[in-house]
Amino acid sequence: MSDLPNRELVVYVLSLLGGESRRVHTEDIAVKCYELFPAAFSWTKYPQFPDKDIVRVALTDAKKAQWGVLVDGRSGEGRGMAAKTKRDPLPDGWILTPNGIQWLRNNSQRLDSLRVQPLVKVHRQRILKDLARLRSHALFRRFLADGDTFTASIGEIADFVRCRVDASPNVWASRFEAIRGKASLADQQDIVAFLQMCENAYMNSR
Repeated sequence: MSDLPNRELVVYVLSLLGGESRRVHTEDIAVKCYELFPAAFSWTKYPQFPDKDIVRVALTDAKKAQWGVLVDGRSGEGRGMAAKTKRDPLPDGWILTPNGIQWLRNNSQRLDSLRVQPLVKVHRQRILKDLARLRSHALFRRFLADGDTFTASIGEIADFVRCRVDASPNVWASRFEAIRGKASLADQQDIVAFLQMCENAYMNSR
């Protein structure tokens, strides 16, 4: 059993589920938490069952300022799809914040002791493969050549992040968020800088 508090274990599990680049549902996190750390995330009387409420509380703690704002999100319990409106557009689920990604990097040695290395290795390889594809894109190669003078059209940026030019601001934000999370986790700061310039160009075009 790990000696890490539950709020840190859920951050670790969220990273294994791709939470650096997409929102992950509370139930998916609960299942993986129970699979890896059953003693910490099960019912007391019936330890053969995962306890989603323990996971939800741990995620809520990890979201608090006193613990570093490591995640962002919500469980969405009791809301349902019908409850979403234009004034409440964000999807249910949890995602790592920049603070959470930095915390993972700072605590990599401690987390290695949790002994799920094959899963970690596969996840990292997948991230590096995605970033390699982005690095081969003509727009990113032009950024490397142009440096501070780099400019791009909205159409070019849309092609890079794989969305329509007329997609909603939330879609654009989720695309930027996904790529930034992967690049930050892999410490590929040139992609982070490139993405910031692209995001600024998009915002200025609205």
